[in-house]
Amino acid sequence: MKRLRQFNTFDCEAFFKDKDVRIMAQEPWNEYEDGKVIKQLGTKIKCVIATDNTDYGGTDVEPDLNAGEQVDVKIPLPLKDFKKFSRITFVKPSASVYGTFQSELSLKADDVEIHPPK
Repeated sequence: MKRLRQFNTFDCEAFFKDKDVRIMAQEPWNEYEDGKVIKQLGTKIKCVIATDNTDYGGTDVEPDLNAGEQVDVKIPLPLKDFKKFSRITFVKPSASVYGTFQSELSLKADDVEIHPPK
């Protein structure tokens, strides 16, 4: 069958609910044509999952399963100043799973909230 992936939905709220995600870096999110930048679409924010307290079910799932995994989120805005390793949450996120083993996540959000350390 063809085009099945368009019917898959990813529950961002449930996935990120029990995770502590931290901001590491940022770079421009650009649109390219023939290898050249034609337009800046916003900002790509590079994050890391610091801790993962999600209950994945089953007894064979190791604790902190996705801790240490990188997550990139694209937002259509310039990023505000931030302190590296601040906690970050996503505003109205949407994502899709892709890749040969369905182990990659493409994540976009309307904005992000950065929570500096206290």
